Amino acid sequence: MRLLQAGVLALWLACAGAQAGTAPAEQVSGESVLTMRVDGELTIGTQGEVEAYALRTELTPDLQKMLDKAIPKWTFVPIEQDGKPVRAKTPMRITLVAREIGEKKYEVKIENVIFMPLTEEDRRAAEAAEAAERAAGKAVAKSNRLQPPRYPKELLFAGISGSVLLRLHVNPDGTVADVFAEQSSLYNVKGSRRALDKARALLEKSATEAARKWTYNVENASPEQKQDIDVKVPVEYSVEGPDEVRRNGVGVWRYEYRGPRLDPPWKKADDMEPVVGVSDLNNGEMVSGNTPFRLRDRSVLNQVL
Repeated sequence: MRLLQAGVLALWLACAGAQAGTAPAEQVSGESVLTMRVDGELTIGTQGEVEAYALRTELTPDLQKMLDKAIPKWTFVPIEQDGKPVRAKTPMRITLVAREIGEKKYEVKIENVIFMPLTEEDRRAAEAAEAAERAAGKAVAKSNRLQPPRYPKELLFAGISGSVLLRLHVNPDGTVADVFAEQSSLYNVKGSRRALDKARALLEKSATEAARKWTYNVENASPEQKQDIDVKVPVEYSVEGPDEVRRNGVGVWRYEYRGPRLDPPWKKADDMEPVVGVSDLNNGEMVSGNTPFRLRDRSVLNQVL
């Protein structure tokens, strides 16, 4: 793990702010956690029960035992088709979080579970579902070639990697109406909270500025649907290659200095909207729209395993 001298990092950030004419905005302080993503699939019965599941990510026996005990207890709002409950199978990603509670002692929780395409086979099935949505007249957004953001040079020189989860409001013509950084994280780095929070602010500023220029292909959208086209997309900053970035955090613990997850000012109450955090997605993945896969009670998450 890279251990940064907080004073050196703070000096870089102070110089960068002076050169730009403005210093990064102060943020709510983050926290240090270990996270791991576990990919799998789940079958939900007609009563919303977990009928079957399988984990695609190889785990240690202890972690496998913990998840085997927790997952069967989940219950879901039944999936309906033509007004009748049906069995449903979906890919899933579980995000585990570990917090230090003593010297070399950690408590592990399931922080979140999301349901989205994870493999090429999953994505082909999702494309078929999107075709059905288009046929039903529902607005569907897909990204064009997106111009990557500028890597803040002071962080690049320091070898600091991280990610920003953006929430985008997309216009019917595919342009971006609003951008909001919902959460950001730094990977495998330590230092003073003040310096690390400023580093997160630099990444958020860079990602937000780049995203304002992005465009999307939006089908079936009418002007009154503007407020309904939302996209969540992670923006990764890494000195590693794309293959290493995709593998990071999948089946292995990753140290993160992570800010809180915030809601954008335009968010509306919507029980079907998936809860997504910066630790849940890989680079290049995107979440948009609602999901039919909803836990009856999310309190089953964030319990110590």
